[in-house]
Amino acid sequence: MKLFHVLACTGLWLVAAEALAGEPAAKGDTTPRATRYLVITQDRVPLQFEENQIGELNEGLRVELRDTAGDWCRVRASFGQNWFEGWIRKAMTAPDSLLDVPIKVAPARLTDIYRDPVDSRRDHILPGQQFLEVRVKFEPGDKSPAKVFFNWADERNADLYIRYGREAKAVPYGFIRQVQGMTRPVFERDEKRQAILLTPGAKDLIETYVFAVPARARDFDLVLKDVANRVTIKR
Repeated sequence: MKLFHVLACTGLWLVAAEALAGEPAAKGDTTPRATRYLVITQDRVPLQFEENQIGELNEGLRVELRDTAGDWCRVRASFGQNWFEGWIRKAMTAPDSLLDVPIKVAPARLTDIYRDPVDSRRDHILPGQQFLEVRVKFEPGDKSPAKVFFNWADERNADLYIRYGREAKAVPYGFIRQVQGMTRPVFERDEKRQAILLTPGAKDLIETYVFAVPARARDFDLVLKDVANRVTIKR
């Protein structure tokens, strides 16, 4: 799915890039600032530069928050080596964070063969690797974002993964989800983006992720955006 749609001509993009790329730091301000991110919660959100609409941002896109003014946010959207900045309505965004969502991770077990929970006749086997099925319970509250997007199609920039060893990580091999209108869960492998709804006061949401890790890997942490949880291994 396209996350960005260009509306402006090439000349306008050049003007915008030149105006925004050379942003000087405030004089005397040497305090490092933590980067804050937002996620777009609607499709076709207009991206404004001065009086011009220079593009549209679609649901699920992660953008860097650069500034705020009233009901507007100045954001930077990156696409490979390129980036563009503009203003969008604050109401069309949500914090790209799970710091306000209590999360619990159930003890997990390592196994050489992962039995498909949907098709019992199918086993998943990867030579030299083992599988780790991790169940996560989200307990949304009043401060929790209404919707959370996870993206791991680009492993380098994935925001959901298992971390092990010094620097190693593994993105989901697959995940289990309940499809509305179906009584049986679905084991997904092809879907690379996942959106979950967090409704305060509703039944706690449980998601299951399956990871393939090297056979000798130990000491796992589950990273969900800006939150990391230790995964206890059953013996």
